[in-house]
Amino acid sequence: MSSQRRLPPIIDIGDALDRVAAATDDPEATGYIQEIRDGLEELAARPPEARESQVQTLEHLVDSLLTHVDDDAALWAKTIQNRFANYRHARRGSSRTLHVSNGRLEREDDNPLALAGEAQLRGTLINNGEATDAMVSLAFYDETDRAVWKVESREFAVMAGETRELDLTVYVPEGAEYYALAAFEPDDPATVAEDAPTPGDAKRREDGSYVD
Repeated sequence: MSSQRRLPPIIDIGDALDRVAAATDDPEATGYIQEIRDGLEELAARPPEARESQVQTLEHLVDSLLTHVDDDAALWAKTIQNRFANYRHARRGSSRTLHVSNGRLEREDDNPLALAGEAQLRGTLINNGEATDAMVSLAFYDETDRAVWKVESREFAVMAGETRELDLTVYVPEGAEYYALAAFEPDDPATVAEDAPTPGDAKRREDGSYVD
């Protein structure tokens, strides 16, 4: 996987795929699991603005996987499906010109979500548009894929074409399993997520924004 780009944390689903694989011996399911792994590597290698078609391909593969698994494997596959839905939810609230590259939470230990408390949000904020105000938000989800906490940075100005390294202290809630990261313009009505998809919503809505 590219050392220059990472998967958005919300769809960094390798562990969930491992659990699906451990809970099924169906050869069709095994084939789809490998296709999803390969597709995730390709997704990570792409720049954020070129990821939409690959995300759609992965969602179709997950849908197909669900038709070949049951019991625990189906539960984990459904979690993967929900995480893609929550990823789209986050994208609805993201700016079309701002994004955070390689955004991640870090602590001294290996798992920044293991315990409630402070962690550092690091990454690179990139402004591909005009000068604007920017904010960064984190939405945390529990093991049932339910949003349990959202934090937002202070508002700050970024110049046209500016790249800025982020090192922000955020609070991680108890019970968080994964998170979605978004960069947005607080005064841009296009970033209001009133019609954002929710897990289980069969109608996937498309837009041109992205979150990395």
